Amino acid sequence: MKTILYDLHKSLGAQFVDFGGWEMPLQYIGILQEHAAVRAKIGLFDVSHMGRIGIEGPDAERFIDYLSSNKIAGKKELTATYTVLCSEKGTAIDDTIIYRINNSHFFIIANASNRQKDLDHLLRYSKDFKVSIIPYFNDEGILAVQGPLSKNLITRLFPEGKQLEKVMHFMKIPFRNRTIFLSSTGYTGAGGYEIYAPLTLITELWELLLKEGIPEGIVPVGLGARNTLRLEMGYALYGHEIDDTISPTESVAAWCVKLDQRDFLGKSALLALESSEKKRFSYGIVLTAPGVARDTYLLFKEGQEIGKVTSGAFSPTLNKSICLVMTQRLLNLGDHVEVQIRNRRCPAEVTKIPFLN
Repeated sequence: MKTILYDLHKSLGAQFVDFGGWEMPLQYIGILQEHAAVRAKIGLFDVSHMGRIGIEGPDAERFIDYLSSNKIAGKKELTATYTVLCSEKGTAIDDTIIYRINNSHFFIIANASNRQKDLDHLLRYSKDFKVSIIPYFNDEGILAVQGPLSKNLITRLFPEGKQLEKVMHFMKIPFRNRTIFLSSTGYTGAGGYEIYAPLTLITELWELLLKEGIPEGIVPVGLGARNTLRLEMGYALYGHEIDDTISPTESVAAWCVKLDQRDFLGKSALLALESSEKKRFSYGIVLTAPGVARDTYLLFKEGQEIGKVTSGAFSPTLNKSICLVMTQRLLNLGDHVEVQIRNRRCPAEVTKIPFLN
């Protein structure tokens, strides 16, 4: 599949990669340059391979709170909450952000490979609630403007955006006689915004942002830099740190699981896992010798295999190789471990997440 911006990406010199069944830009001018642009200035991403699903009706709050590992009930209007949708077994259907318009109107953003799975999950459990589930997969696109200079550009184009002073908030904005959503969210840790708009406006918005962002030094950014940016922050990537064989409490997304606040789908399984010897643990490590570790590479401590790398890459900001790992045993900050890279074991040290201050 391709997003509506495919031809524009091609004209900008993009190299493409298959991601969740979508042919997406991997890079334009280079992963290192694009990464640096987002950390220092501003970058523009096409993330239209992800999909928005609406939840509406008198039971919408109660319904989405039941499906969410994080508490949603009682949150303020026009706020966004990162969470995990769990199965009855306590494993992750998807990690997502839930947007609250009001008590009876919410929407979530599904990862590219999970769009249909998320929709089926919502439909399956909606039968006992007075809600309507509305997919907008074929009607909308999503853009992300990320980096410390994002606010300059966004508030110049959309003065209403000045009201978005806090992260994880959003608002409706009129544009070309249509309504778009502007949210202070992102997947880079560099600050910025995401825009959800009708598909008929996405091309115009992309070209407008690139043109008007020239004073800030805006560049288009592909999935390569998006990955290194999120990895530096220790954010989960579905299919790596979290999936339908991993419980969120075992992952770097454990912080968004609120086991003590109310009942939700999968909670009993997660509680049982807490006292189980089968529970795994997630950490960040920094390689202390040359090498780049990739997902599935084995992790050792004192000669014993203890886990594997879930994501690994060279960090352009830190000028070091970093990894997220999942282990069968508890580790402490500063512990020395080794990663099997081909025919050698590379030393590494357990460090804090996020990797950046």
